[in-house]
Amino acid sequence: TRLVGYLFLDADGQPLPFQSDEEIGEFLRTAEVASMKKIPVGVTSPRKVLLSGEGVRANAVFKNIDREEKNVRDKTAGKRKFYLVWRDWFGYDIAAYQVDRLLGLDRVAPVVERKIKREEGSVQIWLEGTITEHERREQDLKPPDIARFNQQKEIMHVFNNLVANRDANLGNSLIDRNWRVWLIDCSRCFGNNDDLLYPQSISHCERGLWEALQEMDPKETKARLAPYLANKEIDALLARCNALVELIRGLIDEWGEEMIIFDCRPATETAPW
Repeated sequence: TRLVGYLFLDADGQPLPFQSDEEIGEFLRTAEVASMKKIPVGVTSPRKVLLSGEGVRANAVFKNIDREEKNVRDKTAGKRKFYLVWRDWFGYDIAAYQVDRLLGLDRVAPVVERKIKREEGSVQIWLEGTITEHERREQDLKPPDIARFNQQKEIMHVFNNLVANRDANLGNSLIDRNWRVWLIDCSRCFGNNDDLLYPQSISHCERGLWEALQEMDPKETKARLAPYLANKEIDALLARCNALVELIRGLIDEWGEEMIIFDCRPATETAPW
């Protein structure tokens, strides 16, 4: 049973008969590809895949991007940054999912590695019944609980700093009908830089996330991420984790824990989409 208040849905909008990470992962790996079409948004050329198996039909995202450049100057958070290695790779989506589960966030949808038509890539379950933050703003949809919605964004800011999300934008977060924020499109995360990309965005932290950051075990982290990240990338992730802990601890020292660390408020209303 999932505790996040979100049910993964099939292609007809009905709850999937399975909801655990393991069962969804197995379906993503083994279900037959019934159809596949390009998604008109995103620079990584993702495709929407309809999967079918055991009487279940569900949508997913297939991504096979793998582009690497060296000595790249790129704009991140409005600032020019230099990257010795700049990579856009589907495997980073899987690594982000593993980090999410290490932290106990449950905000990255299950994703697995799979070959489709001889193309290696990632397949991630489609989050039905969601809209992007860009769409929310465009439609001027107001959260019923602004404080809770801001808490959702604080969690996202911490995660984006931890995984070094170079492509954090209004289209890379989804909002479900419980006004809960999900994190998508992490193929431009990680890399070898150990500094925080958006330290100025950190002002608060959810209590469970704060505890998980302090307790992140290097050995367990390396074991979980070794199939997807190089040793230098894992070391950089752990360095960013330490930097986040230092930053948040500094805020606590200045303002007091009760002002910085929060418990997530419960959902009060269902969204109209």
